[in-house]
Amino acid sequence: MAQNQQPISQTNPQEHPVQIPLNIERDYTTLINQIGNTNRKQNHWPTIILSIIFVIVGQTIAKLLENFYYDQINRSEYNENRQNDGVWTQALLQTVGFPLLLLPFIILTKKHNHHQQQQQPPVTYHYKSLAIIYICIGIIMSVQGRLAAMGKLDIPFGVFTLIYTTQLIFTAIFARFINKIKFNKWIIISLIFAIVTGALTMNTSFGGEPDEAEENYPSGSWAALFAGICFALLLCNIQNVLDNYIFKRTVSTVRKPSFASVFEVLIFSSLVATIISVVGLLIAGEQDDLKREMNEFSKGKGSYVMAMVGQAVSWQIYWVGIVGLVFSVSSVLSNVISVITWPIVSVLVVIFFNFMDDEFDVLKGIALITAVVSAVAYFFRASPTLSPLEFLIRLG
Repeated sequence: MAQNQQPISQTNPQEHPVQIPLNIERDYTTLINQIGNTNRKQNHWPTIILSIIFVIVGQTIAKLLENFYYDQINRSEYNENRQNDGVWTQALLQTVGFPLLLLPFIILTKKHNHHQQQQQPPVTYHYKSLAIIYICIGIIMSVQGRLAAMGKLDIPFGVFTLIYTTQLIFTAIFARFINKIKFNKWIIISLIFAIVTGALTMNTSFGGEPDEAEENYPSGSWAALFAGICFALLLCNIQNVLDNYIFKRTVSTVRKPSFASVFEVLIFSSLVATIISVVGLLIAGEQDDLKREMNEFSKGKGSYVMAMVGQAVSWQIYWVGIVGLVFSVSSVLSNVISVITWPIVSVLVVIFFNFMDDEFDVLKGIALITAVVSAVAYFFRASPTLSPLEFLIRLG
């Protein structure tokens, strides 16, 4: 008996450090210690880093092209009757590129199934429940995109940014009650600095900024607030479907969750959101506006098509990163990374566009610093036994 117990005592210390960092804010620690498995990828750092890169690159390019689009169609010259033209189009651009995800989804699914060909118990997929959930997520995605597009055209972009930053607060609230996430001091510090980062980007210029005659503070403020609520609810619901449906069909077997789950959620939810946005676009008659904008685009029809296609592709890169962070860690980190990317966009807008009175000022510099502090604080909570200096050295 003594010989049989020795190998068991040697294997547990090797598994313990690998599993705890990823699940420190989750309720799966007990399960991990008992069965030696997790509903998150064990080698999570490459996934996290790649997802963060996708968020930064996707969101930055998409918003730069959005500014380019509004700048070239001379949005400042629009009259009040055409103030909200294109809001369904902007919502559509955030999801219409989902067919690009089909190929990586198929490749990852086949690769995952190839490595899991040993005999396993039958898996329950809950098709009906997943279908209903994907429809709900798709509705939230389309509503969020439409509200955000409308809010930016109704109120000054600085006011929109301040209100929209409240998404971090709502994400924390929803994550606590929906996803049962436990917060420690480092996560709270990270959220505080992320909120400060979002607020400091309020002086960023925007190509679709309304003039004084077009400003509609009641409508724009409510749109910005509910857009933030929808985005927070969206992330928490995505984590909920991953935890309670997709991951459960792997925890009950010897299979490990695959990143293909990210593409699965996005493809089906985006399909629903795209259908809703297309219907809204047709009802609003925006298809006629698209033809007019293409003909009147300052840089020509080719540039117009490239700007629209570029936005659609960039948003898909962004969504893969956002949902990838939910898959790897949590909805809270996903929203933190999304918000702290804003200062990067703010600086690049100054570089690439010549908007009036917009320059790289002290606030933009401070926002970049607080963004870094927010990210470091969140990831430092994964290694609570290290000092901040040791953590930065090891992370590098």
